[in-house]
Amino acid sequence: MEEDTNLVTRAQYVEMLIDASCRDASEMESGFLSWPERHVPFWRQRIEMAQSTRGLHRTLKQQGRTMLEIREELRKMYADAPELYDLARARERLHPGLLRYRGNTGDLRQRYTLRVLIYETDKLAYGQFCRWSGLPVPGPESVFCEQPDAVRVVRDLSTVEELELMLAMSRYALHLFDAPEHLAKDQIAPLMEAHGKRLRAIFIAMHGYPPEDSAIPYVPVTIGPQDHDAYTAKEYP
Repeated sequence: MEEDTNLVTRAQYVEMLIDASCRDASEMESGFLSWPERHVPFWRQRIEMAQSTRGLHRTLKQQGRTMLEIREELRKMYADAPELYDLARARERLHPGLLRYRGNTGDLRQRYTLRVLIYETDKLAYGQFCRWSGLPVPGPESVFCEQPDAVRVVRDLSTVEELELMLAMSRYALHLFDAPEHLAKDQIAPLMEAHGKRLRAIFIAMHGYPPEDSAIPYVPVTIGPQDHDAYTAKEYP
């Protein structure tokens, strides 16, 4: 059906299942009976899913696995159950909404990690820009401020997918300013624009929607103590 083209892909749905599984494992530890009372009205199959993954979560945690390793094991498990996505698509036609989700908003750890990486890469790129343009280079203890302020706000509220795109752009800018050959000013902008278009095309091909269609996360992420005051003072939408 034509409307199915707006749905998330099978790979994205697997990531959603992994997020749900992590929440389920935590909730079920507080008592199984209270868990279905909250979730049965929404999705009966999630009971079976949570039961099947509960033991795996416990085992992996006892083995000292990291969250990334746990998610990889869950990804392998869900890869053996492709019918879950087909069932979800069928339900979507009856109750639209779940698969029209755009972007990973729930993985706060990954969003925070990407947010810090972007900040640090931008800081390095700015230092290289100063060397490239002959401006005073900031000292190692100086606080780098993202400008304009709207840029910081957008990043605080971006999804995992958007942040990955921003990090790729930031790394490319660092590469240009750090290149052995000294590029002219009128060469930088066209290269950045062309690379941005390539990344955008790759994003759409991979995720099936443009970056600006990502959902706005309810919980913003920041780079840490250095922007705490701005974070607490900002009115986020």
